[in-house]
Amino acid sequence: MRARVSIIVLASGLTMAAPVLASDAGYIYGRIETVDGDKYQGQLRWGDEEAFWDDLFNADKAENENLALLDPETLDRVRSRHWSSWLFGAGTHDPSLMHSLAVRFGDLRRLEIQGGSDVIAEFRNGDELPLHGGSNDIGALITVADPRLGTREVHWSHIRSIEFMDTPSKLQPRLPGEPIYGTVKSGRYDFTGRIQWDNDETLTSDKLDGDVEGDREHIAFGDVTRIRKHRHGALVTLKSGEELYMTGTNDVNGDNRGVIVIVPGLGSVKVGWADFDEALLKPAPESGESYADFGPAHDLTGTVVTRDGRYDGRMVFDLDEARDFELLQGMNGATEYQIPFRDIARIDPKGYRRTDVELKMGLTIELEDGQDVSHKNDGLLIFAGARKPKYVPWRDVTEVVFR
Repeated sequence: MRARVSIIVLASGLTMAAPVLASDAGYIYGRIETVDGDKYQGQLRWGDEEAFWDDLFNADKAENENLALLDPETLDRVRSRHWSSWLFGAGTHDPSLMHSLAVRFGDLRRLEIQGGSDVIAEFRNGDELPLHGGSNDIGALITVADPRLGTREVHWSHIRSIEFMDTPSKLQPRLPGEPIYGTVKSGRYDFTGRIQWDNDETLTSDKLDGDVEGDREHIAFGDVTRIRKHRHGALVTLKSGEELYMTGTNDVNGDNRGVIVIVPGLGSVKVGWADFDEALLKPAPESGESYADFGPAHDLTGTVVTRDGRYDGRMVFDLDEARDFELLQGMNGATEYQIPFRDIARIDPKGYRRTDVELKMGLTIELEDGQDVSHKNDGLLIFAGARKPKYVPWRDVTEVVFR
């Protein structure tokens, strides 16, 4: 990845320069209404996972209205690419061309549960999108810390709607735990920010599980200062100075689902265990971005340059992403990046498998293998003033510049 060291230096500088705040504004907050008419309002947590506005909400999109903008011949060509890979076991997407949604909780305004796995998501700009399953975020047990009614766990089947709103500067009550925070080292590169361990634990009250000399231990992340990959497990250093060799669970071995770091100006960086070296944990300087920090959504607009010309206007990327809060996904080694389009300045395809992504902070990341950054991309729609948009296959794109 080009300039990867610079990314971390700048991102770390932004984090270190931030004032130490005694605010709870980074925790998810909202109102739950049940099918029986009960209402709970307070801090929210999704299962035992997401707790912060910059955590990711994932689901499958139930429809793709952009397909109706393609002429039948083009649609058949796009769909045939998926059929061939799907039939031979090489594809992960259904030939129906349905895509997945990944957005930060701070970009949601409301979830309307239709029953089972069906949900209508409303974003902060008022747009609505039907969703259908796709992750454990739909169907999760939601914990709400209500000042009047106390802490409650609400089953998904009992929920009619979830409305998101600004978090008070001080939560009373607040669920136990602070953000897990620190620096994750991966080869020559350091990622500093809020951490979600094993795609799961995100609060210092959450437990790091593993076997120590044959006994299963459960250690609060708030008691840990260092986790270093070692042999078939990890060496864990406690605040007391004691060092433990832990094995036997996906918290501390090769089954780990990834160590996520939220890096300012870049997004979500999931360091795979193969790339992970160690994590140095320390107190978080703040609870994270507030709901107000996310702001309204905007359409993706800019210039698409092809071999035959250039086209300016509103665009739909990969026949799917049309809003700046949606995320571009790609891999660098065993590390996955999910970057909000609003933080991207330029995209430069480099052949069949790889793409250079230039961030607005002026740095460039080399990504590959993802749906968005390789030959798997379904192409772009450009609304350049004509009655119908122009379709551009990914193989013809030489540059995308966002405004």
